[in-house]
Amino acid sequence: MATLAEKKLVMSVSEGSSFRGVGGLCKRLVHPTINGSRFVGVTVCFVNPGEELPFHSHDNEEAYFVLQGTGLMRLGSYDEDIQLEPWLSVFMPAGEPHYTKNTGNQPLVLLCSLAPPPVAMDK
Repeated sequence: MATLAEKKLVMSVSEGSSFRGVGGLCKRLVHPTINGSRFVGVTVCFVNPGEELPFHSHDNEEAYFVLQGTGLMRLGSYDEDIQLEPWLSVFMPAGEPHYTKNTGNQPLVLLCSLAPPPVAMDK
């Protein structure tokens, strides 16, 4: 019988699959190609000071949860800036364009959940 670690049901961020598709270093932890997830993807993203994730959209619903750092976020359908800070959550409906920039002096660390999981796996 395989162990939890062998099935990648339990893993640390350092073991995640690296992805740089929209900027920043993202470590995918839950994904169909990693552990067979069918309905959710979980990624931790590290956005360095001054770095940004340009406006982009996708067919997945997405939620950010800020673990560390500060930043600015904009959802394309709204004229309001979102000030990112630890313990804040932002939900993006499917198809909603969104932009993120680290405006602080330490890495902005985001826990990102997507449903369904994203298809692209950029190594």
